[in-house]
Amino acid sequence: MNEYLEEKERRYVVGKRAGYTVRDEENNVIVEAGQEITEETANKARDAGLLHQLMLSAVASIVEAGGEEARRRLAEFREITEGHEVEFVRGEIAARDVVDFQGNILVRRGEKITDEAIEKVGRVGLLQELVLAVGAPGIHAYQRRTRESQEPETGYTRYPH
Repeated sequence: MNEYLEEKERRYVVGKRAGYTVRDEENNVIVEAGQEITEETANKARDAGLLHQLMLSAVASIVEAGGEEARRRLAEFREITEGHEVEFVRGEIAARDVVDFQGNILVRRGEKITDEAIEKVGRVGLLQELVLAVGAPGIHAYQRRTRESQEPETGYTRYPH
């Protein structure tokens, strides 16, 4: 990740509360839901490649709080992430199609995100849709671990949302 963007994210999360627990690849806790995010926590997340996920956890706690404070902090979050989306999606694989308002497919599921794809999606104002099509780093593994721990012994698999 771009060092400038990484530093912006690190500064943003310090002092915020985690909206959900963030774990590394080995299932070690980086921060528990509800805990304040410290410099040490942010550095631990950065070292594990989970700084962006830590930021999403901080944003989740803000959304849960609601009200004027949430609106103010979400505006701050938009400022922090401006330009970050491009760095986030470049080189990643789309997990689903990105479609414009007329139903034209701009990026196909399974397609590697190139600068050309980013530009095409950006021209029609759907960069956030591209980000959602890629997903946040670590979230897929976290959701999979969570689902697996909640699935009954019968082999039933919950429908992924």
